[in-house]
Amino acid sequence: MRLSTIAAIAGVSAAVAIGGIYALCNLQTVPAGYVGVKVNLYGSDKGVQQEELGVGRYLLTWNEQAYLFPTFNQLHTYKVPFTFQTSDAMAVNAMIGVEYQVKPSMATKVFQTYRKGVEEITDVNLRQNVSDALIKYASLMDVNELTANGKSKLLDHVTEELRHQLEDVGIHIIRVSWASDIEYPPQVRESINAKIEATQRAMLRENEVAQSKAEAEKARVAAQGEADAQLTKAKAEAESIAIRAKALRDNPQVLMLEAISRWDGKLPTYLCGDSLPAPLMQLKEQK
Repeated sequence: MRLSTIAAIAGVSAAVAIGGIYALCNLQTVPAGYVGVKVNLYGSDKGVQQEELGVGRYLLTWNEQAYLFPTFNQLHTYKVPFTFQTSDAMAVNAMIGVEYQVKPSMATKVFQTYRKGVEEITDVNLRQNVSDALIKYASLMDVNELTANGKSKLLDHVTEELRHQLEDVGIHIIRVSWASDIEYPPQVRESINAKIEATQRAMLRENEVAQSKAEAEKARVAAQGEADAQLTKAKAEAESIAIRAKALRDNPQVLMLEAISRWDGKLPTYLCGDSLPAPLMQLKEQK
């Protein structure tokens, strides 16, 4: 075999081997829960392809590159706190968490807008959106409103602002949440603590007053119950006496019979004139 033929065969084998290696290296897999965005790197048609890559394996050419975007909910808590000011120039800090989703059908638009992967978008662009919204709406309330019931109100405004900005881009904001307590300036913390102590003292006084009222009411009810019982007893006794008196008036013989039933049969030792014991007097009269 001639050297030229051997060299040609070797060249073809090398080309096949290189092509096989390239094919293996440029085989892109889009796993479940992701979509792919294909980008042409060079040439007249360079740029983002408009069609998302679904789940599967794709052999990309030397001029193509794929970026993966998760389509499941992303929950990210920023490690660096956000700083913003209230309307009375009180600077506060807070840790924020964001839950969002890249719309599967708009992954190419997300990439066209930011030219970044999802992690960098979250760390840089989305963080800036959150910061801007916090600064915008915190400046519309003073620190007293924020410490009272303004925290949830502020997050509601921030959430709506982010949805307004990012929905058409392809990012759906699910919710924004506080990932830590808000850090207030020292003078504000002192004021908050004083207000809490005052509230607790007021509640304690209210509880003491309520307890005193309850005890007084209990004593009054007990006294009223005793008085009612005495009155009921007195009424019962008076009614009993009245009934007995009426019975004696209507039946005078009853008194005589009671006297006879109680007489022990003995005559008194001393008598005045013709006086006899009452029962005998009655008997004498009846003879």
